[in-house]
Amino acid sequence: MTDAMDEILRVWPERFRFRRLVTALHDEENPQEVDAVDAVLSGLANDDDEQSVFLSLLETGDFGMADHLLEESPATRRIRTLRRRLLKNRRSEALQDMQRKASELAQQANDAGFPVPAGLERSLLAEMCRRSLPEARRHLGGIEENLLLAVEAGRQELYARVPQERRETPWNDRLDSLVQAGFLRAAARMIEQGAEDEGPEAVPPLPYWAWADTTPAQVLDWHLDPSRRWPNTFRAWLDIDDTAKALIRAFSGLPTGGHDIAAEFVQALDGFLHPEPQWNGKLDPVGGEFLTVLPSVFASPQLRRFRPQGSVDLFVGGSGTRHPEELPGLRPFVAVGPDMVRRTGRGRVAVLDLRSLLQLVNLRTGRTAALLRILGPQWPLSAFVGETPEQLDEYLGAGEATRWTMLRWIVDLTGLGGATVADAVAYEAGPDPELLQLFLRALARSQEHARTGSRPWLADWRHDREFAASVERAVLRPLEPVPVARIAFWGALAAAASSGPEAGGPEGEVTVSAVLSTVRRIAAEARPDGQDGASEGLPNVPGAPGAPGAPGLPDVPDLPDEEELRGGLAQLARLRLTADASTERVRFIPCGVLLVLGAAAGERLVDTLAEWRARPEESGSGAERTRRAWEWNLRRHALSPDYEDVTALLEENGDIDPADPRWLRLTEQTDDLLAGAPQIDGETDLAPLLRALGAKWESAHPDWTMTIRTPPAAVARVSARAAQVLLYELLANAADALDGSGTGTVSVSVEPQGEDDWLVDVLDSGPGIGFPEGREHLVFRDRKSTRGEGRGRGLFRARQIALRVEGDLTLHARADSHPVLKGAHFRLVLPMA
Repeated sequence: MTDAMDEILRVWPERFRFRRLVTALHDEENPQEVDAVDAVLSGLANDDDEQSVFLSLLETGDFGMADHLLEESPATRRIRTLRRRLLKNRRSEALQDMQRKASELAQQANDAGFPVPAGLERSLLAEMCRRSLPEARRHLGGIEENLLLAVEAGRQELYARVPQERRETPWNDRLDSLVQAGFLRAAARMIEQGAEDEGPEAVPPLPYWAWADTTPAQVLDWHLDPSRRWPNTFRAWLDIDDTAKALIRAFSGLPTGGHDIAAEFVQALDGFLHPEPQWNGKLDPVGGEFLTVLPSVFASPQLRRFRPQGSVDLFVGGSGTRHPEELPGLRPFVAVGPDMVRRTGRGRVAVLDLRSLLQLVNLRTGRTAALLRILGPQWPLSAFVGETPEQLDEYLGAGEATRWTMLRWIVDLTGLGGATVADAVAYEAGPDPELLQLFLRALARSQEHARTGSRPWLADWRHDREFAASVERAVLRPLEPVPVARIAFWGALAAAASSGPEAGGPEGEVTVSAVLSTVRRIAAEARPDGQDGASEGLPNVPGAPGAPGAPGLPDVPDLPDEEELRGGLAQLARLRLTADASTERVRFIPCGVLLVLGAAAGERLVDTLAEWRARPEESGSGAERTRRAWEWNLRRHALSPDYEDVTALLEENGDIDPADPRWLRLTEQTDDLLAGAPQIDGETDLAPLLRALGAKWESAHPDWTMTIRTPPAAVARVSARAAQVLLYELLANAADALDGSGTGTVSVSVEPQGEDDWLVDVLDSGPGIGFPEGREHLVFRDRKSTRGEGRGRGLFRARQIALRVEGDLTLHARADSHPVLKGAHFRLVLPMA
């Protein structure tokens, strides 16, 4: 191409229709020769246009060229706005993928005992992703290749250090498992100190099943008949100890049936799992089959977190039983029998089938953990991730190293993957147990529906709109009652996600000045008239561009002032994804969730500012405050026959005279437990009712905040009126506990307990229950209260209602059951509809 032709093509308006041409003309870092005529003709033959070229640049990650096309092409302003949004989103996705990969490499280096490789800094990756995704991939690929070479060299060095007398021993099996998994640091500790790693990587995997066309029954026959000629691939499987041989023989006798045969098998299984006998010898008949307890399956200190008693119920079935019964009343248990087969999916019973047993007997170490690897993927996920985030938090324990080890165990035992998957989940969710639980449950669902060759869900979760929305709700839940805190969150995240000098990204600090300038800038850009916001009380922002026609507020919102935003920034300390937060700055914990939310932070900030502008005044007139208090307190009387009449009276007058005969009659009806009895039975969805009550509670108590966590639906077997009274009494009791405090918080959560009940937990940040230990039951006694005479009717009445519908109301803890909500913890149990 001649210089003259080059100059002409560089200003030709149609050049952006031809990718090869525009790339050759404007890629100064990688200059290339191109036949202009051929580039144009091939583009015409492919029916390319400017939009298809732009999209292809995004698809291949050539973001620098996409930027050039965006700025130089003669597109309309609307098309440029749309393209700019597409480019921003694609860059954000690319950075998320590269950050995830960088986190994996850093963890692999740490596991191997190497320093974190240079070149994994977010700022460097962000700059590469601004220009070119292939460049960033090549960069990380080089780091990964060097790390793999270093790990392999480390493996060979460790193998050379293994004493000869320890080879071909169970100790060496554990060491080899660690070395192959890349946990070289832990393996080195084993060699130097004899200390064994506590993670799942020290448990050897089950041996590969090498006989695709051979049934487990045939392999069992090979074990039992030493006169047969075995395949060469089977000879290694014969190297098993006496306990393994005894277990195989005992299993082969199960078709005979009977108590003694079942006892022999359980004894053999116990002997295989434990060096010293643990089983108590007791078998309970269940029809013609048997139930017993297999002890010390959750034997290690880490696994005991999931079941402190350590044991598992074991059902021993006879011939012909392919699927054991669910056996009500048992926690997830294990079943074994000569004809049993594993079901697909998860349930309360896990089958130890013959194939798994034949693989298990080849292990010389880690046998109980290996057994749990067989059972765990068949049990409900809640057996290892808990029913609630708080329970998962207990499983994970304290300390970063402990939590990392326990997360690896959870991922391993549930069949979700290995250390790489655990690292990816930890990177995405950070330390927040609610987010961890969301990701683990969604990962399990995605594996159940995975298509062969499909992109892993965990790498692509941001495109799962329903799940992404649930993640956003979980992150923001602690801030729901405080709108200015949500403004501060989105403002800080938008500042952190920007490339400006005022913020170094989500892993760096974001100052209050950065938040203030970001909020003002985005509010100004959201103006539909494109002005800079100097009018209507919005501070001038020099250089802030307008955005005519941009989506956003119908008008410039009133902004929180600096003092309010500082207070909102300090509220971010409530989040598990902040390492530190104060009125001056916030420091986010690096994680994938914040990267995803950061990509939409500007739009979310605009929405939250709109909510702020539309918020009701918190104080209001004295009459309005009185009306709100009446509206709240009337809910105590929802079961009384005259409830609707008195509610109408309030609607009409805005107030109620305490001496009004209708009010006095209503309170008498409420004191009479039998008066509302006919209205107790029914069905009610607790989720919307609780949200409505929470709004009324906050309206009546504007100085305090409430967090509510419920599933999308929680239908209980109780009438709406009775449920309203139950929840009112618990929330009113929490308000009483906070009386006199300047600030306070109440938390309400609804969770299923098995398939029968809903658990409604109410915690507050008050002083707790004043009754002494051992006398807590007095809190439910009629007219017995620590808060003075004439009190104590509410909780007594609520418990009577709960018992009427076959539920219950208990004091779960007098105080200190939660690190932040240190007051009382009440638990309401209601039957599922």
